[in-house]
Amino acid sequence: MPITFQLKDTAGLRLSGDVETVIALSSRALREGFAVAVSDGTLLRGTFDPKIREFSFVVAVEGSGSISIVRGSDGDTVRLSTQVDWIIVAAGDHALHPPGACDDDLQQEFRFTDRERKAA
Repeated sequence: MPITFQLKDTAGLRLSGDVETVIALSSRALREGFAVAVSDGTLLRGTFDPKIREFSFVVAVEGSGSISIVRGSDGDTVRLSTQVDWIIVAAGDHALHPPGACDDDLQQEFRFTDRERKAA
């Protein structure tokens, strides 16, 4: 079942679908923006405009699920069609791009040379 993220009284994100809850957002998250990471690999960048009291989202990394962002009268609504095991919200403008980091610093590749597993 898909889940939906949308504005909840400027206090947080309402999640509905597989999960029915509200994720409270700190004043820093509302002021500087926030990142939402989902277990399927999706990473969203969210911002709140206090003048018009609306959230807006952009996809920073597209995960394995199907995602859509629909613009409505109350701001953006995100619909994510995937099995969700966990969701993490990180506050602040450094959540997706730490200060002093270049794009190469944010992408890491791990290689395993010994592909054989041995039981102890």
